[in-house]
Amino acid sequence: MSNARLQCPQCSQPVAANPLGKWFSKFACPHCGAPLQFDAVTNLLGAAGFAAFFVMVNALLMDWGREAAIPAGIAWLLLLGASYGLRRVVGA
Repeated sequence: MSNARLQCPQCSQPVAANPLGKWFSKFACPHCGAPLQFDAVTNLLGAAGFAAFFVMVNALLMDWGREAAIPAGIAWLLLLGASYGLRRVVGA
């Protein structure tokens, strides 16, 4: 995962933001107050990760077998990690 600090596109100051729980949400820069949100790639990876999690849980609950649950679980972890590692903010 990326340790690079996020920067506000308006004031170039560092922004601490975690995509978990903030996908598709707007938030403000703590320095200049500019409205920000995560970019489309970050949001798409988060949505795809949620879909993989949903498939994994359904596979476990509906007894579809490990053949469905394990790949979905791996996809969920990879997509979640990619969403966090590749996160970028843009002006809202």
